[in-house]
Amino acid sequence: MFSQTWRKYVPLIRLFIKKAGGGEQKIQLNKTDFERALGGRKLKLSFSRLEINRGRMNNMLPNTVLAKDLADVLLDDQSTAVLLQNRNISFSFTGDMELIINDETPAAAAVEEATTDEAQPAADNNESAMPE
Repeated sequence: MFSQTWRKYVPLIRLFIKKAGGGEQKIQLNKTDFERALGGRKLKLSFSRLEINRGRMNNMLPNTVLAKDLADVLLDDQSTAVLLQNRNISFSFTGDMELIINDETPAAAAVEEATTDEAQPAADNNESAMPE
């Protein structure tokens, strides 16, 4: 229902996903675009939380059609899917047509992973250099 509307905004959303590492990002969207997609039906044009963790939508949270269509469009877009692959991103959409994007990727896990990769070869070198 909202797929075509979300597709229009994918390049802008992708840009704000990249910026979300620095904090919460907000995008003001056009209400008319979403009202046209409704075609006269009365639906709630908001959702409280949509999570995409490591490129997969969190199905444990109840999501509206609006949220599911956003997730489908983002994951179908090749560039955005690659961007979401190693991140935990949450989205919310207010009744004021504001899309809020938060990058909730644990920073400690990324630093710890890099540190472990760097420390391992050094430990191997020390072991092989030690006389028996």
